[in-house]
Amino acid sequence: MHIELFDLFILTFVFIIVYAWWRNIAIREMALARTKKHCQSLDLQLLDESIAGTKWLPTWHQGQIKIRRHYRFEFTSSGLTRYSGKIQYIGNQQENIWLSPHDF
Repeated sequence: MHIELFDLFILTFVFIIVYAWWRNIAIREMALARTKKHCQSLDLQLLDESIAGTKWLPTWHQGQIKIRRHYRFEFTSSGLTRYSGKIQYIGNQQENIWLSPHDF
């Protein structure tokens, strides 16, 4: 068997893509769980039981390159009106969560 440098490059590239995809799914699931918990603590209902990724940016954070991920979601306080919210992660840590003004 004869492995060339190009073959190793392709294999490494495929591994990096698969790892990034797998990591992104894991962090999205963490963000969804955190969003559900936050909405429940404020007596709000997370609509569609989902969040949607809006941005995925490499950034320099505390001396390391990390990925900043932005997700948006919708919630309701009364069941009649939809409101929007956002949650951000940097690496695998939640950076902030924002809810639009809503009625209680």
